[in-house]
Amino acid sequence: AIDCYRRAVEIIPRSPVLHSNLVYALNFAPGYHAPAIFEEHLQWARQHAAPLAASIPPLEVDRNPDRRLRIGYVSPNFREHAVGFFCEPIFESHDRLACEIIAYSDAARGDAATARLRDHADRWHDTHRLSDEQLAQQIRQDQVDVLVDLSGHLANHRLLVFARKPAPVQVTYLGYPNTTGLSTIDYRLTDDYADPPGTTEPYYTERLI
Repeated sequence: AIDCYRRAVEIIPRSPVLHSNLVYALNFAPGYHAPAIFEEHLQWARQHAAPLAASIPPLEVDRNPDRRLRIGYVSPNFREHAVGFFCEPIFESHDRLACEIIAYSDAARGDAATARLRDHADRWHDTHRLSDEQLAQQIRQDQVDVLVDLSGHLANHRLLVFARKPAPVQVTYLGYPNTTGLSTIDYRLTDDYADPPGTTEPYYTERLI
């Protein structure tokens, strides 16, 4: 599969989807070690995200300390899916007096889990028909403070939204077992099992939390 993906990336070098398939596959290949896998993630970012850097507009941040913190979650899997199952208790447990929860759902078709998640969000956007630029603009318009990626390089990800830096603090969490490679994502939420302290930090562009 890796050989096929490398050939596909050579043929269509501007396809972020094909390139994400390659970096995802590398996570499971015993012949590839952390430095080489990290370099491929960086190459993905150089090839697909870096060209967007010059067009990132300045953010207008509401610094009123008395308002609720706006937290946005971006996922194609707000449905009967492992990510949806993990998110439901997170959405339920947020302090709604302190936080405003905004969900950006790329799920093309909803289900019972979608309905439950929607009930726990203050605002819900169905975004699967939006381009990356349109979604980034919606997030800027919502003045999100902390934007959370729930896909990494998995199918239907929106990493090129995060490459446009529509929120002042950006985080990746859940689903993907490695770095995004993006300099525009500030943190990765993890644990001692996925990232034993002192072992994997050099292979992330994000700060591990």
